[in-house]
Amino acid sequence: MDLLVRPATEDDLAAMLTLWREMMDFHAHWDSRFRPGPFPAAEEAWAKYVREDIWGNDRWCVLVAEADNQIVGQILGVLRDPPPVFEPKPYGYITDIVVHPDVRQKGVGRALFKTLEAWFRERGVSHLELQVLGRNPASQAFWRAMGCTDFIDKMWYELEVH
Repeated sequence: MDLLVRPATEDDLAAMLTLWREMMDFHAHWDSRFRPGPFPAAEEAWAKYVREDIWGNDRWCVLVAEADNQIVGQILGVLRDPPPVFEPKPYGYITDIVVHPDVRQKGVGRALFKTLEAWFRERGVSHLELQVLGRNPASQAFWRAMGCTDFIDKMWYELEVH
């Protein structure tokens, strides 16, 4: 499979929205607390967010993976600043990654990650952070294979139960 990883454009948005919904539904399958909004309102909100807050913002990197003229994956990353009590070095934060189910385990995710990693390195970032759903073994395994290690556990407390 010939794979091209490149910056996303407005022309890619429809395909990206389809992948975004795949990612949302995939996570909701593993944990019902992951509650994406209904179709098409959630897609419209995400598209608006991408258009208005991400594209054109030099702190963001949005990449797509293309194979056979089809978008088969995407990754989004942003430069973040730590709270002022920590060393004032920006870090990279990966907000989203998704690979079409038909091409998973074929190197698409790795290619997306390595391209985003290079983008962060060019900006002098010392480390990357991301969140992985605790009940998602596929994502846990992928990120560990990329070299990620445990750092902070994000906890959940249901107010309506207690």
